Amino acid sequence: MKEKKAGKDSGRLLHADRRLEDGKSAGDKSVGRRHANGRYAVRVSKFLQVTVLAAGVLGMSAVSQSMTKISEKEQPLWQVWSAEECDAGLTVETVGENLILQKKAKLTADSEEGRDFRAMYAGDGNHTDETLRWSSENDWENNDHWLMADFGEPVSIGAVRIYWERTNAKSYALEYSQDKENWQQASVFEEAPEQKEQQIVLNEPVEARYFRLHVTDVLKEESDLSLYYQNVSVQELEVYGQLEDCFVVETPVIEAGSRRTLELPTVPEPYSISFGGADYDVLVNMDGKIADTIADTQVELGFILGKDGEMQELPGIQTKIPASERVEVDREREEVPEALSAVTLPKGFTAMEWKPGGASAGAAHSDWTTRFIRVVYRDEELERTAQLFATELSGQLLQDVSVEKLADTEKPTEGDIVLNFRKAVGDGKEWTQTLGDEGYELNLEAESPGVISISARTKRGVRWGCVALGQLWEKSEGQLPAGVLRDYPAWSVRGFGIDVGRRPVSLELLYRIAEELSKHQMNTLQIHLNDNQIISQSDYDGTKEGARQLYAGFRLESDVRNKAGQPITSQDLYYSKEEFAQFIEDAAVMGVEVVPEIDTPAHSLALTKVFPKLGLSGDPESVDQLDLSNPAAQKLAETIWSEYLIESDAFSGTGTVHIGMDEYFGNQKAFVDYMKALSDYVAEAAPEKTIRMWGSLSKTGQDYSGLSRKIQLQVWDTDWTDPQEMYDAGFSVINSLSSSLYLIPGGGYDRLDLDFLEKKWQPNVFETQERTWELPRWSSRTLGACYMLWNDYASQDGNEITEDGLFERFAEPLDILARKLWK
Repeated sequence: MKEKKAGKDSGRLLHADRRLEDGKSAGDKSVGRRHANGRYAVRVSKFLQVTVLAAGVLGMSAVSQSMTKISEKEQPLWQVWSAEECDAGLTVETVGENLILQKKAKLTADSEEGRDFRAMYAGDGNHTDETLRWSSENDWENNDHWLMADFGEPVSIGAVRIYWERTNAKSYALEYSQDKENWQQASVFEEAPEQKEQQIVLNEPVEARYFRLHVTDVLKEESDLSLYYQNVSVQELEVYGQLEDCFVVETPVIEAGSRRTLELPTVPEPYSISFGGADYDVLVNMDGKIADTIADTQVELGFILGKDGEMQELPGIQTKIPASERVEVDREREEVPEALSAVTLPKGFTAMEWKPGGASAGAAHSDWTTRFIRVVYRDEELERTAQLFATELSGQLLQDVSVEKLADTEKPTEGDIVLNFRKAVGDGKEWTQTLGDEGYELNLEAESPGVISISARTKRGVRWGCVALGQLWEKSEGQLPAGVLRDYPAWSVRGFGIDVGRRPVSLELLYRIAEELSKHQMNTLQIHLNDNQIISQSDYDGTKEGARQLYAGFRLESDVRNKAGQPITSQDLYYSKEEFAQFIEDAAVMGVEVVPEIDTPAHSLALTKVFPKLGLSGDPESVDQLDLSNPAAQKLAETIWSEYLIESDAFSGTGTVHIGMDEYFGNQKAFVDYMKALSDYVAEAAPEKTIRMWGSLSKTGQDYSGLSRKIQLQVWDTDWTDPQEMYDAGFSVINSLSSSLYLIPGGGYDRLDLDFLEKKWQPNVFETQERTWELPRWSSRTLGACYMLWNDYASQDGNEITEDGLFERFAEPLDILARKLWK
């Protein structure tokens, strides 16, 4: 941004949100997940409180003008204006109340594109909803437009934030006046804003009753369509008195040693600061206790700033956690002993902590290619884990690898790989704190020559240690480095999901997928058990009866039938309760949690075919949606869940279930009430299980305060659910954004964009053409990601898409996503 100086009142530009370099998303705009029905209700913000006072022609260069009054809105007494990295940590600047949201403030505009884009929407306190914005007339003959605030009395103005809907303003200024006739320039700009969020701090505050954003020229480029859309559009205009405080939150310094505790940075009064979390919470827990480490590690710490009862999160701060014990080098020798030298891990293999050094003096690497190898264990819980690993090693090494259970007093011998549960001993070091629920430690001959041990707190952690050893073996070609390594994931949800409702998918393919996920340390396999053809895109006769004849699948055996005896279970292919329960158990041995999803109240044609009176009436395209005004619809859903959670063991082996809840087009209040009722029912039926559902809350426009914040929301479309809104509301969030993580074989999402995933994608970033949301990496409520495969289409170019074709599309991005979801 280049700024033309306007005397002492010219402004300076501060931090703006990171955006795409070319202004485009990785894929198309987030669209309806299965392109269902294509109808979107206009969202009305529950925070919007506006009163139209007058409309009229006020002259100047305007053709028309509407005047609106912004009623007093709840707003924080202060907020963080910017938090920028500096050498010492974060430089934090704060401001007070947004003057435009005060009771006396009025907004006017020179013109409006229509009633949907009125001036008042630029001062409603909502800068994220793109439907609530001001847009001027699209007038090719006149590019002179303004948006003005009347504060009712003179105020001091020192800081301005503009949320542009489109950055096409080429020449514009911030102007102020006492009488609305004589205007002075506070800040002038000669080029279009570089980012959609623009923060401007005036060199000195100005006193004025009137303040406006005045645009005098716009871009006229065909490449970005500004040639055709020459109106000015602003999401939100915020005006503040001045920067109230500026101070540095210093990066915490952590020393070597055991039993360490994080020391909070200091902040000036009346501010307070608290610890919010770490990206690797196994390294620093919420009590601030720092785990013992065997090597230097990097961690991102999050802090929460408080003042006057208001709390605001700060961006993460990177810092180093040094190894608990420092190695002292013999300074009388000219070189470091070989066992303590920088023995590195092979190229392509990384771990959070690596400490070289073997039990045999001078041993840096050991050749395991010719040894007799045995996988041994002591705890019976690890028997199947050991058997699975031995089978994998036998194939990898082209030799038989035996499995044996060691007696409690029996010691391992040369060539043994020992699988262990390790508990923290009473020495106060609590070494297992480092590992968490999924971390592991590989001891590569550091204690006993010829013996490798894999230790963890859980079976899944041991499994990931087995996977890592297999990868290390491959990368080093059997020349294993001697030492100890520890590794653990940054993200708790690392998954893939597949739609088995729209087409039959064999259980053999699901096993094959689970095995491949396991080999990449991915811990989640979501099975979308029921769905149907997209009615609006299907060839049918246009009647409700015709729509009910379209294909629908409910892939899990169920006892639910109508009075005529017709079952909801698909007859072309289904999984019995027993074999699905066995699949869940087998996948758990691989470290993969199967998350069964039963999707209601939409995508439910498999139910409304059998119970047609429970479907929405009217539009034939809604026959796959439950009529939530009918209490029997709620009862049907509860009956289905009861069958799997209470009456059978079908879901007993999983810790997480998914209750659907996407793309419902019926009454939205009834929809939110249904969410609460069904989630409460499932929580009571299986209190030990975590509940997930698709994110649809933003679009409902309803009060969702009664929903449990223990529910995890899977965000697939930012129109349906704003990820920041959900995070701020207290929900945990999973990234399944359609524009980057959706596979629809044979459709517009036939393959994932590998280049985008490798170079730009991050689990905590939700990037669309319009906006980028970035949730804090350090927060325990930013869970990770799950990419999805939807079987909307059965063929491509006239050829059936085989299960091998599905597997190929699933496997193609797996390595990239697995790496980014672990680190």
